[in-house]
Amino acid sequence: MISFFKQLYCRALLELDLAIWWYQTTKLRKNQFSYTKVVLVSNLMTTIATSKVEALYVAALRDRGFKIYVLLHTPNSIIQRIFCATGPTDFIYFTDFKEKHSDGENKEYARVVLQEYRDREDLSTFEIDGFRIGRNALSLATRNLRVGKIDFAEPDHISEVESNLAISIAAKTISQKIISVIEPDLAIFLERGYSPAGELFDACLKKKVDVVHWAGAPQNGKFLFKRYDLRNRDQHPLALSEDTWHKIKSMIIKPEFRSQLLQDIRSHYHEGAWYNRQQLQTGKKIFDRAQTLNLLGVSPGRKVAVIFSHILYDATFFYGSSLFSDYESWLVETVRCAIKNENLDWIVKVHPVNVWRSRMDNKPLEQLEETILKKEFGSLPSHIKLLTADNEINTFSLFESIDVGLTVRGTIGLELPCWGVPIITAGTGRYSGNGFTIDPPNQSAYRELMGRLHEIPKLRKEETRLAHLYAAATLFGRSFPMKSFLIDFDANTLGLRELKQNTLLSKRLRSTGKFDSDVEEITTWMSRLDTSDLLSIDLTEKNLQW
Repeated sequence: MISFFKQLYCRALLELDLAIWWYQTTKLRKNQFSYTKVVLVSNLMTTIATSKVEALYVAALRDRGFKIYVLLHTPNSIIQRIFCATGPTDFIYFTDFKEKHSDGENKEYARVVLQEYRDREDLSTFEIDGFRIGRNALSLATRNLRVGKIDFAEPDHISEVESNLAISIAAKTISQKIISVIEPDLAIFLERGYSPAGELFDACLKKKVDVVHWAGAPQNGKFLFKRYDLRNRDQHPLALSEDTWHKIKSMIIKPEFRSQLLQDIRSHYHEGAWYNRQQLQTGKKIFDRAQTLNLLGVSPGRKVAVIFSHILYDATFFYGSSLFSDYESWLVETVRCAIKNENLDWIVKVHPVNVWRSRMDNKPLEQLEETILKKEFGSLPSHIKLLTADNEINTFSLFESIDVGLTVRGTIGLELPCWGVPIITAGTGRYSGNGFTIDPPNQSAYRELMGRLHEIPKLRKEETRLAHLYAAATLFGRSFPMKSFLIDFDANTLGLRELKQNTLLSKRLRSTGKFDSDVEEITTWMSRLDTSDLLSIDLTEKNLQW
């Protein structure tokens, strides 16, 4: 009985928030539209806050002649009325396209596939008609199990992969039907990796639908926007397109802007504003070099290498290609090499987002990396130390304290080279291969490099210049500032978990129903079909500035 009344109370609060939203968007609603194109919004895995953002995008797209279709997994009264508050919207439901009696066939197909692909490396390459079924199934399995790698000797792992293969196979068929029925000109995605969104993403690309992905930028109040096709579908949203980088790398970054770049990165770490929605630097301090090395327990005069671990089970197979089959295998093999190379001190830095991710998943804090390394190696030798996710050291403290960094494709690979610190990558799809990272072509070359890592010098002037240009362009030039609205990641509206994050409208938008230049520029770019990257910098200028 208590649970019933609690649900009723929570629903009433959601209705109150919806009523406020409906009132605030009154002047956006219009009755007459002339449609010449169709946009499909993939709302399969989004929240109330992000649904409000997409409702604002489509309000501007209606004015540009787009008929709006929003794809939900199943009917959702709250989400649907959020969209309808900004104008006429048609809704379609993923489950409506599911064939009767298809579950058994998909499960049987999944069992056959799993019998043929008994290795995660082989399974990750498994595709059906260009749909990345194996990759999607493995990604969802590691995420659901919260493990770094799939163990095909574990029955629960096999069961999870088989289940997700069936889900992905079904999602492929359903996505093809949806695209065939709706025939969109434009598709908008927030989540484009995990099933069933990943299959819908592939279906759009294969039908040559213009696909736009939006995501939160590293800074608060800014978003990233990237256009995809089959050629760049494996690229990270922060990666620069070949065309953008070709123009950027020939530009000049003046000393004052180079200094501004370094200061901007430092201040974002100092203020905790870098990916603040994930609270990465909460409770952490920036220490000077001597203090940092002392806290790390590094021997005086020795070089220091830091292994920047990834979230082992998050977006494991989404971007580019990797030297190792998964993030866990990369971590284990790198530490194995570190054990053999005693010529420098090694730090294994657990990703700080572990704290936030565990909180979001309503799970206890896991130091998965520590568990894995202990299982694999027992106690680590004295020249290798673990820096846990909940340590007190702000990541920026490492920038002027270490000699080399290692990552598969983490953001740190954009940042450390700006301080002349070499980065060794073990994966593509983001920023490797652009002249400021060291990118071994295979596992053998990677291991050989680990054996002489203490010999790697600081980056040369030209390498650092390229790092400055790339970092400035992707971290700041690609981060598009929003004026018409803001996602407050700590809103806690009405004390509801569903409204932990909420979207706040500008006073101008509430009072006039008119967007600032931000939404107009975004939706112009969405409907223009000419560039992969939406930029807030002018590529026609000789000097790079932002």
